Amino acid sequence: MIETELMHRRNVMLFVLVSIFYLIQVTVNVFVGETGRVIAMVTHYFSLGMIPLLLIYIRVNPRITMYVMVSCIYLFFYSLLKDNPHLVNFLFMWLALPLSAIYQSYRLVMVGGTASLILTLYAFFFHRDAIFTNVETEDLTYFVMFGIFITIFLLTFIYKIREANDKLQQLAYRDPLTGAGNRLLLKEKFALLQKKKAQSMAILFIDMNGFKKVNDTYGHEVGDQLLEKLVSRLNDVLNDIDLLCRLGGDEFVILASNIDRSNVEGIMERARAALEKPILINQRTVNVSGSIGSSYTKEVAHADLETMIKEADQAMYKVKGGK
Repeated sequence: MIETELMHRRNVMLFVLVSIFYLIQVTVNVFVGETGRVIAMVTHYFSLGMIPLLLIYIRVNPRITMYVMVSCIYLFFYSLLKDNPHLVNFLFMWLALPLSAIYQSYRLVMVGGTASLILTLYAFFFHRDAIFTNVETEDLTYFVMFGIFITIFLLTFIYKIREANDKLQQLAYRDPLTGAGNRLLLKEKFALLQKKKAQSMAILFIDMNGFKKVNDTYGHEVGDQLLEKLVSRLNDVLNDIDLLCRLGGDEFVILASNIDRSNVEGIMERARAALEKPILINQRTVNVSGSIGSSYTKEVAHADLETMIKEADQAMYKVKGGK
């Protein structure tokens, strides 16, 4: 859902950028007295611009809107080249390729690069005298090479941006020691489930038994390794849609959704079994266990994360006190 909302915002951003470009171009043509050209531009804009605007407004799948948006941009520039075959319109057409890169999609940049090359061939062979005066046929190779170079550059740029974003996401949403989610990721996932109107949610609060003794006996380095191995074990017994987060120290929370109470008990049993298995660290066998409490609700829309964590924490202490 977060990714969907981000793509929707990019659709809006691209539509605004293209609209600003269109308004500037119309203003310039009005200023130089090209009334006939302005009428054609207005016709093209409203015939092609209203389609993505409608899709954005009614919030159609943003990925579909993305492809429709870029397709309409290229159709708009094709119309400009067809009705007004001038060098400036040809150069403006190449703006569509870097604009499509705002989505950070390899596939879309490849589509945009191909469309730009096709329009370049169209302009060269059908409007050569108007756009490419004194340009020889063999010089077409340089235009093609230019398009390929720009496309490769944008693909490399997207790769670097994605790499940087992944690192930032890791820093922002993950515990640096164990790789489990942190409280920020827990809050966002909880809010996302509410927005998606999940049928039910459960919070499982886990507190390790005997972890302080491990730290005191073997040192914090062994304790850190133990936490890493425990997180790996817990992730192995959870479903893909479940989220494991470390709140701090040896306290963990599991967020599960769209499950029955019986499923909650099943998750707790699997988690306990995973935590109670002996762990070999630096040729030492370490034994720990975990006390687990839960909070469950079907009133997802009215649920409060901190309240559910507190309820699960209290249930965990009842279990821990009974040991």
